[in-house]
Amino acid sequence: MTATIERSTTARTRRPAIGTLRLRLKPAHHACGFVQGAWWPRATLLSAELPSLLAARSLRCGTIDRVQYHEGDWAPEPEHVEPGDDIVLDSSHDSPNLISVSGPHVGMLTLLVVPPYTHATHAYDMVRTAASALDSSTPDQLLGIGLPSATDRLPAPI
Repeated sequence: MTATIERSTTARTRRPAIGTLRLRLKPAHHACGFVQGAWWPRATLLSAELPSLLAARSLRCGTIDRVQYHEGDWAPEPEHVEPGDDIVLDSSHDSPNLISVSGPHVGMLTLLVVPPYTHATHAYDMVRTAASALDSSTPDQLLGIGLPSATDRLPAPI
């Protein structure tokens, strides 16, 4: 689903809390890897989380005009989400746990989305690793998906 969003003058204006945004990016001159950083939202409601992310990105990179996300990562919402002036929301991202924002000055910036319910210690490690200058891990590797756990290991033969 693709929707063009326009700011309604009658809509309640809410100032995003940028200071509480849990976002970390790779240094600008390091573009290696699958993601350019990570974002750990506080909830699965995109309309509540997206304004802070967009405000923070706009301060650093200028205008954001498109957001592409994986629909399955977020709670179902009404069709009308108001992230900002004339921003296209596109829920057709093929990969889960990723969100991409683009604009004329930033190009495309792809972020790992750490699920909000992730334990703080693990989430911090994921965000820190994804933002590491030399990290080239896939999103699944960053999230630990598909990695064997201690309970999956076989005991050593005697």
